[in-house]
Amino acid sequence: MEFTFTPYQRLNLYNQYTILEKLSRLQNDTDDADYYAQKAKIVMEGFSYDYSECTEIIQEELPETECKLVWDTLDMYSAILLSYQRLTNPELRTEDITFRGFDGNYESDLLNYCKFILFDLERFAELTADGRNDFNSHSRRREIYRAMIHKWDEMNRPYELTEAQIKELIK
Repeated sequence: MEFTFTPYQRLNLYNQYTILEKLSRLQNDTDDADYYAQKAKIVMEGFSYDYSECTEIIQEELPETECKLVWDTLDMYSAILLSYQRLTNPELRTEDITFRGFDGNYESDLLNYCKFILFDLERFAELTADGRNDFNSHSRRREIYRAMIHKWDEMNRPYELTEAQIKELIK
């Protein structure tokens, strides 16, 4: 992707990279110091061909609709799990209602956001209460979750689900 920085943006980036370089040298981290010195030189010298190296760590934006899908999915699975835990003698097994996550290969943006919500924001603790921290489903789940959320919407998003409702959602 071709882009340019204004002189003001270049100056700001140069200052930030120079500060980071000096902090890294104070911590005897020569690898990081060299990395930041290189980035400072790129922006100060105006090597526009190499600007992409300065932004390589920045991820593409995740559209709001995809963010909402992750929140809705976690919310729905929270309702499923908490409702399941209230059932007496359920026919369903725990494995049947467990949130699988998102595919690490094809839905990595959703997986990363999911982990951010669960672990950085510390939301939906019930989904991680068993100590699980790997939510890579190893299969595409986006459209499955969209269909489940659509069914949950048709039920008016109850948070206290019957076993029949849970079965309807997970089938």
